[in-house]
Amino acid sequence: MLKTPGWEWMIVVYFFVGGIAGGAYFTAALADTFGTRRDGTVTRVGYLLALPLVALCGILLIADLGVPTRFMNMLRVFKFWNPMSIGAWGVGIFGLFSVVSAGLSFSERLATLRRGVGLVGMIFGFFLASYTGVLLSTTAQPFWGEARLMGALFLASGASTGMAAVSLVLLLIGGATGEGWRKIRWADRSSMVIELVVLGVFLAALGAAARPITTGHFAPLFWGGLVGAGLLVPLGLDIVAHRVKVVGALSAVLVLVGGFVLRYVVLMSIQS
Repeated sequence: MLKTPGWEWMIVVYFFVGGIAGGAYFTAALADTFGTRRDGTVTRVGYLLALPLVALCGILLIADLGVPTRFMNMLRVFKFWNPMSIGAWGVGIFGLFSVVSAGLSFSERLATLRRGVGLVGMIFGFFLASYTGVLLSTTAQPFWGEARLMGALFLASGASTGMAAVSLVLLLIGGATGEGWRKIRWADRSSMVIELVVLGVFLAALGAAARPITTGHFAPLFWGGLVGAGLLVPLGLDIVAHRVKVVGALSAVLVLVGGFVLRYVVLMSIQS
């Protein structure tokens, strides 16, 4: 019998926060590269949001290891065959890009440099958002080991939760106006549709192997919390009343809840 890893809330939060950090950075880089000056607030919010979130990822990873020096030891030598070493290096490198991008977001004189840094940093943001799913799919655990599209699903979820987080911050700081706000809402709707499609393909590819999350104890959370409240409801709200700010806030919160539920049911389903 295979021994389950015994991961609990700390790792669930780490997976969740890492997805948001990667998605927020991706949102900022897109707005910076393909947007206009009017999208400057979206760019700044995305970069500034990614920075503390990736720092929190490092803190959670260190806390889970138990001894802080273990994290530093992982950074001394890059071991491409060790998933934990890859993860530690990914968090560290993306953290450096987040620091630089956040600093450059306050200077328009360095906009060209910032865009270049953002495009490269976006690769590591994608890595942070998706590698946790890839890590699970490379294990020998039932369900996890058969879920080859887990990385793609986590990446799609990271994009939607990152955009939702940026939208929510814009609402809180009074930046939910103008062209930038309309673009971020449209992008968030598109990301939810993509996540639904990826989720459908993910379940179809798994077939009966998906039962740990689609039936039994975790089924209400999966269907109600992720598919319903986390994707279908906010998507419907955005389509019907996307101009109403309070609806935008509710939609963003629901997407974030759905992203957390996804990681919770996936991680806990084989450990209950």
